[in-house]
Amino acid sequence: MCYSRSTIGGSYMKTIIVGGGKVGQSLARQLSVEGYNVTLIDKSERVVEQARTTLDVIGIVGNGAAYPVLESAGAKDADLLVALTASDEINMLCCLTAHQIGAKHTIARVRNPEYYEQLFFLKECLGLSMVVNPELAAAEEIARILRFPSATKVELFARGRVELVSYHVTESSGLSGQMLSDLPKKAGIKVLICAVEHEGTVIIPSGDYRIANDDTIYFTGAPEQITAAFRKLHLLTERIQSVLIIGGGRITYYLATKLAKDKINVKIIERDAARANELAALLSKTTVLNGDASNHELLLEEGLSKQDAFVALTGLDEGNILSAIYAYRHQVPKVIAKINNDSLIPLIHKTGLESVISPKRITTNQILRFVRALYTGHDSGDIVALYQIVSGRVEVMEFRAVADRYCNVPLRSLSIKPNILIACIVRRGKTIIPDGDEMIHAKDSVLVVTAGQRLKRLVDILQDEA
Repeated sequence: MCYSRSTIGGSYMKTIIVGGGKVGQSLARQLSVEGYNVTLIDKSERVVEQARTTLDVIGIVGNGAAYPVLESAGAKDADLLVALTASDEINMLCCLTAHQIGAKHTIARVRNPEYYEQLFFLKECLGLSMVVNPELAAAEEIARILRFPSATKVELFARGRVELVSYHVTESSGLSGQMLSDLPKKAGIKVLICAVEHEGTVIIPSGDYRIANDDTIYFTGAPEQITAAFRKLHLLTERIQSVLIIGGGRITYYLATKLAKDKINVKIIERDAARANELAALLSKTTVLNGDASNHELLLEEGLSKQDAFVALTGLDEGNILSAIYAYRHQVPKVIAKINNDSLIPLIHKTGLESVISPKRITTNQILRFVRALYTGHDSGDIVALYQIVSGRVEVMEFRAVADRYCNVPLRSLSIKPNILIACIVRRGKTIIPDGDEMIHAKDSVLVVTAGQRLKRLVDILQDEA
């Protein structure tokens, strides 16, 4: 796939990334592939050299919070600086310094819950355009899955009025062999299957697609419509009332806080005694145990087989995967594992585990959404939300429609590029699953699903005019 350089006002959009860790490298790779002018700053010469040789970026060795380093990186003319070092304080200082030098927009990764609670104050004082918190975002995604346990993933669009829900088809689901066009009739509700992952390939399906065992299918629609459809299709599972979590990091803290509000019984096993005591003091409604969760006998002693859900959130991918497989084989109804290495996801799915959370991917998605919206300006149909599925091969985007050539024309009459689907339209609070006669109006929220196309504006769904 080929991209031209992304520009603002006729010049290359200049982005500086400070911190070449997992998220920094992932973001630099994605932005450079999409044609952005990227400079990566890191203290490690090895990290910078690796970025120079594997990515289309400029690399600078140095302290990204230091004025001379930012000045040499061109912060004065930068459209965006993203600070992704391991230190919240350094990230905030990077953004403050870059803002003072002249960077138009800044994004800081801030993980500490105490800092995050001061978000609005920090944004105003430091000139931050956006703050990302990977652990909080991961906890929110896990909480959505636990609230709708039939799904392997749940993503919200249009301020919660539209859900994207993925479901893994098994022999017992009763969906295998059915045509997509038959499902709305069977469900008695208008929902749309907007994408299918079949034997490693991605399909933007038509109505004559026949669902196969082991497919992962993606539903879109209003939350109440999807819940009703799952109930009619006998896919809805019981509400989760108890969760066992291993690992006591920040994701666990955020998640346990959210689940307590939903009156879900939570038990946490944390290896470090000091951290276990800290969590016990912070989470008065949660049971916190000090123990080694890699000892699977301990999991059984703590009632693993009686839990409604198991969530593996330690710092080790291998430990999370092995413990999740152990829980899956002990028939825990819902199993979720966090991983840092995205390349493991296809292998994990082969074990039968369906719900895998990647904080790196979540953070990259958040920043990409901001960058693409920044690129479009405010006159071309802004990106409001962006979510990547199927290992990044499919993107689901929410756009705010503006007056343009796609407006007030029946969808069947638009020359839409291949592998693009208009999945949903939200108009004045009403969710519409569109047919060919439906039209997009200015100010609509439009959900677009695409495979193989990187859209920056809603008008990009259309074939170029002759």
